[in-house]
Amino acid sequence: MKKDFIDYGKLVDDAMHIIVFKVLKLVGERGLPGEHHFFISFLTRHPGVVLSEMLRNKYPREMTVVMQYQYQDLKVDSRGFGVTLSFSGRKESIYIPYSAITTFADPSVQFGLQFREMDHDEDTMEIFDDEIISTVASTINPDQKESGATKSATQKKNKDDNNVVVLDQFRSKKNIK
Repeated sequence: MKKDFIDYGKLVDDAMHIIVFKVLKLVGERGLPGEHHFFISFLTRHPGVVLSEMLRNKYPREMTVVMQYQYQDLKVDSRGFGVTLSFSGRKESIYIPYSAITTFADPSVQFGLQFREMDHDEDTMEIFDDEIISTVASTINPDQKESGATKSATQKKNKDDNNVVVLDQFRSKKNIK
């Protein structure tokens, strides 16, 4: 059934997922800067979540992980991220799709995101568009060479900047007393 409204909540969640992707990608490349650390809560039964049975049984609905000192092998992709964390002295590799995240917080800078909890159907889950991912990746790695399409768009934008029209000349001049 086709929706006859714009789901702004979903659009906002998608934008926030891109923020999480971008932050984790930076951390994967450069490590955690300064005092930054993350509290990430997610739905353990969400499609695509990879957890050991021990963790899934201990946290049957939702779980919060902390990424600060003891994390390894952070791998970030367009659907989610994988990381190895220590639980009661045991290392566990987990994978969390962005759509499973319910909260993302960095208390060191008082930053937090809270996502809507929705019914997730793996068949209808959307992944980030390749164009969005390449845009995000280029902002993460600004030293990367621009592709031909990106370069021509940038050149066109710079060329268009020379065609700025100042609207003040068209405004009526009223004396304001």
